[in-house]
Amino acid sequence: MFKNLLTKFTTLYNKQIDGKGLAIFRIVFSIVFLGEVIQLAYFQHLIFDKIPYLIPGEIEMWPVFLFWIISILFLIFGLFTRVAAIINYVLTVVVLGTISSFEYHMFYSYIIVNFLFIFIPVSRTLSLDRLLLKLKYSNTGFHYKPPQTVSAISYYIPVLLGVGFIYFDSVFFKLSSPLWLRGLGLWLPGSLPEAVIFNNSFLLNLKYLIIALGYLTLIFETIFLFVFWRKKWRMPVLILGIGLHLGILMFFPIPFFALGVVAIYILMIPVSLWDIFFKQREALQKQTKFYYDSNSLSGNRTAIILGHFGVNRYIEFIPFQKNDNNDPALKNSSNNYLTEVYSIDRKNKVYTGWDSFIRMLNVIWYLKPVSWILRCPGIYHIARGLYNYTAINCTKELYKENNSEPTNFTLRQLKVKTLFWSLIFFSIVQLIVTYTSPLSKLLRQKMGVSELKVVKISESISNNVTDFSGVFWGISHHGVFVDSHFAGYNHDIAVVYVSPAGSEKWLPIISKKGTPGSYLFGPVWAKWTFRVDGPLVNQDKLTNGIRDFTAFWAHKNGISLKGAVFKIRVKKNQEPKYWEYNFLNRQLQNPWLDAGQVTWKDNLYYPDLKIIEKM
Repeated sequence: MFKNLLTKFTTLYNKQIDGKGLAIFRIVFSIVFLGEVIQLAYFQHLIFDKIPYLIPGEIEMWPVFLFWIISILFLIFGLFTRVAAIINYVLTVVVLGTISSFEYHMFYSYIIVNFLFIFIPVSRTLSLDRLLLKLKYSNTGFHYKPPQTVSAISYYIPVLLGVGFIYFDSVFFKLSSPLWLRGLGLWLPGSLPEAVIFNNSFLLNLKYLIIALGYLTLIFETIFLFVFWRKKWRMPVLILGIGLHLGILMFFPIPFFALGVVAIYILMIPVSLWDIFFKQREALQKQTKFYYDSNSLSGNRTAIILGHFGVNRYIEFIPFQKNDNNDPALKNSSNNYLTEVYSIDRKNKVYTGWDSFIRMLNVIWYLKPVSWILRCPGIYHIARGLYNYTAINCTKELYKENNSEPTNFTLRQLKVKTLFWSLIFFSIVQLIVTYTSPLSKLLRQKMGVSELKVVKISESISNNVTDFSGVFWGISHHGVFVDSHFAGYNHDIAVVYVSPAGSEKWLPIISKKGTPGSYLFGPVWAKWTFRVDGPLVNQDKLTNGIRDFTAFWAHKNGISLKGAVFKIRVKKNQEPKYWEYNFLNRQLQNPWLDAGQVTWKDNLYYPDLKIIEKM
């Protein structure tokens, strides 16, 4: 069996396709991840301090986040991509993999995708690394074009590990969940005020549609792993997957979760569509002709750099040596091709030297502001002087380059087998992790073997593997939005600051309506909604959580903790078992009740809560 799989895998590995889709995935996913990291950086004291701004954590986190953000920016631009990917992965593991105060399931996708960035050729196109290769191996007689194709398997692996495995494990939770088996997997979370960002009652009240979407999600996750790689299923799976996650974006305060998965789905867009898109843009009418000396190193580098950033869609680059038509606009030029370049606009106006560069910047809409700045007196004269000096003193050193990559069949075979067995290994790890999922445990109970010693040992092994694989590869359990998240969740808790003058200000945790405030999105929402608060109130966790959030908010808003008072409000909600018309609207209208207060005196925290362990 493995021999046949290896043969098919090798065929797919050897299939070379354009790398633009992979590069676009790198850019979009990294931008989403950058947003997540910036959010974590803003809330770093809330997440990592023992008490925000009062008792710091074990290490200062801002240098970590600064270095992390820089590495992600390098990934976005594709500069020193391999090194940036290694740094990004290490920091992802160190920061995300070690957070224990709450769980945010998108962290697992970030970990595995950032791990894959180290090995997959995501910078083959649309990157500064590609430009550096062009400059390194080009000379006055040859413009090197680095390969921009990648193995087709590079498109499948992030989808398999970053989405497929997550769906696979999630199904083992959902198929044992009464909530999902009744078709309420989307309706119930979308009907709880503390879990939604907008009042989507108009959609929730469409009973058969919302229940059908719940079952569709369940079916989709069940079959995804077996159909996503089939060509005829690609577009339906792509459309449905993106649609479901845009629905998450519309309903729930986890925007980077939704957008991050959508970014992975970019890899399922047919490569031919990217070819059509880029070819249409390249077919735009040229606005300027740029003449340069093909024997000049500076002229060649200029053409390479500008062409790399796509300006050849607007500018036609022509070596003087290939000017067979002897453009009449150049008859009065000095013909000093070594130290000067020329550009000609549609009106046959000639621009020379530094003015030629300004002209090229002006015809590109996103570079126009740069051209305006470079025309300013003083800046213009200094820049022109530097340009003239560089052009005159630029040497004609040549770079020798072999345009074809050396082929080593044994090495290639080793790479294929290593990648194949790595995927087999990760698949086995996922199966070991899923072994302790609710559905697996239920099946063992039905079979009457759950109490056997060998089963207990195997479950212990599975739990240990999960602890390790979740931190380093993002392979973990994914019980997202199942019964345990919402069973008994019949309340909403808000915090209100009372100023010395007696005015009240609601903290951006839970709004007056009862929906998440501006603090609660992504991991911070998960922290408050399922760790500080939760279906069953833990008095100690709630007390400490309110302490941390109030201390954090007070510092950010310049409120002294030497005498600050915060009131705690609670709204009692219902706990539905089946679909109900207009349920969310009714919960939003429930009144707020007094649940005590917390006081800060001389930076010491004094809670006085009336909330009992179960509302």
